[in-house]
Amino acid sequence: MAQHLSRSLLFYILSVSLLAKLSSSKDTVGTPSSSQVEHPECRLYIAESTIPNAGLGIFTGIPLPQSASVAEPDLIIPVADTDWHAGPDMDFHFLWSDYSWMPKEVGMETDMDSGIALVIGTGCMPNCNFALNNAHEGQPHYHHEGLHRSKDPGVTGFTGFHDQKMITLREIPAGGEIFVDYGEHWFNTRPEAMGTVPFERSFKKVDKFLKRFKKLRGKYQRSNNPDFTEDLWEAVSFIHLYESRNTNALPRTYKDLQSALLVGSAESFLPYSVKSIDWLNEHGRCMDNIRPGKSTIEQAGRGAFSSRFIPEGGLVAPGPLLHIPNRTALNMYEMDPYTGLRDTNRQIGMQLILNYCFGNSKSSVILCPYTSPSAYINHSSKAPNAKIVWAQDSTPNHNADWLQEDVKFLKTM
Repeated sequence: MAQHLSRSLLFYILSVSLLAKLSSSKDTVGTPSSSQVEHPECRLYIAESTIPNAGLGIFTGIPLPQSASVAEPDLIIPVADTDWHAGPDMDFHFLWSDYSWMPKEVGMETDMDSGIALVIGTGCMPNCNFALNNAHEGQPHYHHEGLHRSKDPGVTGFTGFHDQKMITLREIPAGGEIFVDYGEHWFNTRPEAMGTVPFERSFKKVDKFLKRFKKLRGKYQRSNNPDFTEDLWEAVSFIHLYESRNTNALPRTYKDLQSALLVGSAESFLPYSVKSIDWLNEHGRCMDNIRPGKSTIEQAGRGAFSSRFIPEGGLVAPGPLLHIPNRTALNMYEMDPYTGLRDTNRQIGMQLILNYCFGNSKSSVILCPYTSPSAYINHSSKAPNAKIVWAQDSTPNHNADWLQEDVKFLKTM
């Protein structure tokens, strides 16, 4: 099973006034599309992953059939020529690189020669479980909500890549954790952090072993020796002392063995990946209280709208964060025609991800939520209806003590 790398802080976006759902079919601004069916219950939760030490994961709140959309669509933000522009300013581990996609995977290969694509939302939130991968990302659409690239200044403020949907590969029960395939390369390049995660082929090898085990059981199991199979499995289980990708794919218990002999080793792990809705309501946070739509603010492009009624003080969206200790690492520069290096005297802009992060002019640190559709929330100084608060200190995966640390500490995380 797989896990993300280190996550840092967590905040909540809370309502400071009543947020009523836009429900009029005549309202073209923010009206749900035909594919966005209204649900009174939460359809998507963020909570502690069922994979040990994997941090946060996402769970469906409703049963999902095969080929269904998991959640509201994601937006994709290009980060172009990261290392070249950042240079020595990137004196820290860029956490986004562990949550990114290759440009060609999201149809961005013609937009930048090198760089990474940040799929904000379900594209970077699920963990990988090679036994139970049950979803995949589709392709995004590209447009700027009717704004013209040469006429409207708002075009430069938000990404044109959006509407990328995560689609189920199989039926997922209510409470099931969502898993996507990272590929073996992702784990092979992070051996110290990821350890010996079993791959898909590991479970196929275990299934071959279980076929031989089943034959052995049939040959020697007798009525006068009813415990033979369990005793034999107990002996086999000692192989877990020699950790490898294949041994980690073995059924965990004798009961799991009985299931694996019927449905296969990978499928025997399914019960471990499902949480009850009561557990998710208590320990998780709802992620689909808002949805994306065309913003009511001129030139803002897209915005976030309530999916259902949210009372004052209610949760609008959870916001797990990735930190960037040095915001100058997002500066973009012209090239020196003589050296081919960045000319730090000629800054041409900032990476677009800056517009989706929070910061303070007195600090070099910026904090970037990676949930969707919280990334669609716009600013309003005249009529704000939501506020940001830190999660409670006891909230899982919220490192509250980090708030007392300095920038040097954040650079080590």
